Amino acid sequence: MIKIFLLAILLSLLSTVAARAQICTGSLGDPIINEHFGAGRKILPAYKTTYPYVSGCPSKGSYTLSNFLFGCGGRTWVQMVGDHTLDANGNYLLVNAESQAGTVYMDTAKNICGNTVYQFGLWITSVMTKFACNGTPILPNIKFRVITLSGAILAADSTGYLPIVDAKEWKFYGLSFTTPSGITSAIVRITIDPPFGCGSAFALDDITLRPCGPSVSATIDGTAGPTEVCADYTNSLILNAAYSPGFADPLLQWQNSLDSGKTWLDILGETQPGYAVPHRSSGVVEYRVSIAERTNINSVQCRISSNAIYTNIHPVPKHAAPKSVFGCLGKNFFFPATDPFALKVLWSGPNGYNSLLPTAGILNVQYKDSGLYRLIENFNYNCISSDTFFLKIVPGTTISVKPSYPICEGMSEPLFASAKDSVGFQWSPSAGLSNYAIPNPVATPSDTTKYKVLITNGYGCKDSAFLQIDVYRKPFANAGADKTILKGDTVVLNGLSKGTAVNYYWTSPGFLSDKNSITPLAYPPSSSIYTLSVVSTVGCGTASDEVQVKVYDNVNIPNAFTPNEDGKNDKFRLLVPDNYKLIHLWIYNRWGNLVFSSAGVNTEWDGTFKSKPQPAGAYVYDVKLKADSGREITRKGSILLVR
Repeated sequence: MIKIFLLAILLSLLSTVAARAQICTGSLGDPIINEHFGAGRKILPAYKTTYPYVSGCPSKGSYTLSNFLFGCGGRTWVQMVGDHTLDANGNYLLVNAESQAGTVYMDTAKNICGNTVYQFGLWITSVMTKFACNGTPILPNIKFRVITLSGAILAADSTGYLPIVDAKEWKFYGLSFTTPSGITSAIVRITIDPPFGCGSAFALDDITLRPCGPSVSATIDGTAGPTEVCADYTNSLILNAAYSPGFADPLLQWQNSLDSGKTWLDILGETQPGYAVPHRSSGVVEYRVSIAERTNINSVQCRISSNAIYTNIHPVPKHAAPKSVFGCLGKNFFFPATDPFALKVLWSGPNGYNSLLPTAGILNVQYKDSGLYRLIENFNYNCISSDTFFLKIVPGTTISVKPSYPICEGMSEPLFASAKDSVGFQWSPSAGLSNYAIPNPVATPSDTTKYKVLITNGYGCKDSAFLQIDVYRKPFANAGADKTILKGDTVVLNGLSKGTAVNYYWTSPGFLSDKNSITPLAYPPSSSIYTLSVVSTVGCGTASDEVQVKVYDNVNIPNAFTPNEDGKNDKFRLLVPDNYKLIHLWIYNRWGNLVFSSAGVNTEWDGTFKSKPQPAGAYVYDVKLKADSGREITRKGSILLVR
């Protein structure tokens, strides 16, 4: 218990250890070393590490490059999903240094400057949880130092023992140092010398070596930006640089970038604190200022840089040439549609006309409304577009039509339209019209149709009107299929009527439940004919149809059939009357064996049993029928099969 308590105290103290060396508190320059392990890299060059590469989770004394690993360390390490910067193609370096001392990473910075401050830094996370190594892992302590090519130490530090974690926790470790005079290269080395035993696993990413110096900042028109203006801007965009003390003989250099900060180019001759951005009509350009001692200003490895300022010049919306528009006297006039991306619009014109509507217009336009109108559109970034329209008022035209009236199906009706000074008529739809381009066509619509007539005068002014012709459907009668019943029973007549505003009724010799019902009940004592009449109430004629109800005294059961395939009486057929259901039909041979059975409405026997022809002779049938009323009829008898 005491050991566990002491271990918990030690882990708590170690978890608070941060990078102990001094890091840069001013501004940084572009990286001289910039190792992010990404861009498709699968393995490090052999000179950069003494550990061997493995694919997947690293085994004892090895490393891997990945951005998606979990289940490592026997499922006792944290999930490692994504690198430090979460780059789409980025990786991290995952090391298992268990009982194996070595160089984790080494690189050489070339063309550096003497008497210059640099910052070396890297991001590291522990990967071991409290379950690693049965709860007692060896904690990694990563050392890093900067040395000259001759081996002299310029700076050195370590992370201290990394803590146990529940999830990855990227932390920055770094140090700053000043190069001696005459130094042009330096080696950065990251090492670990763990004691023997399970543990010493960690991950690192984004190793950098960058110039460091006093703070330097840039502003544009007094702000840090960004600046987004329209191409017709008139004010000058002025950049200004400011830096804190620390340089003996500083020199500035303004730079720009055309690729979102990926590459920076010196602006020739711009070395003063103030810089006027050249006027341009479009495009994105970023600006920053770099600073270094005058003797080092031409070396990008020795400069520090300010914040980047984003500038975007948005093109002015296209300007349209002055346009003439026409308004028809006495009609409503609407100006052309404005740009849908405009934030606001302003129309102005004669007689104090003003409108803020995108769909601006003048109701009941008059000759006094003629004149020059101006449209001003405001867009994002103070872009403004101004266009002009000359409105000319010309004589309008008015159409008049005569009312239409309903017609019966198949009939025709003339349409009437007239207008003063009209030079053209156009009716639509054109189907069913004798001529769609005359004032008075004859319409023969197949169904109710709404016609539109459009007229145009010599000035191009238009007017329109609508006429609807209602088409009444002719009456249609269908008394249904003929029926058969047994005497004393009832059948439903399945009548059908169609047409616009029709009445219907049955004429009969009687024995009908309701002559005004489309589906009455009929119960004639003998065969009868019933007539369904359908009458149009809007003058479109009449229609009628007949149905016969056959009445039988008994069920018609044949007494013989000849299944010889001559097409005559080949099957025993039982005709079941309407409204009756066949409960069963059983047929037995002379020995009392059932050779056929069926149920339903109509049925027939072809003289076979199990697909084998039966011998000629007498057979016994047993028939049972049931009416809708519930009455049952049973018949038994014999039939003769003749071959």
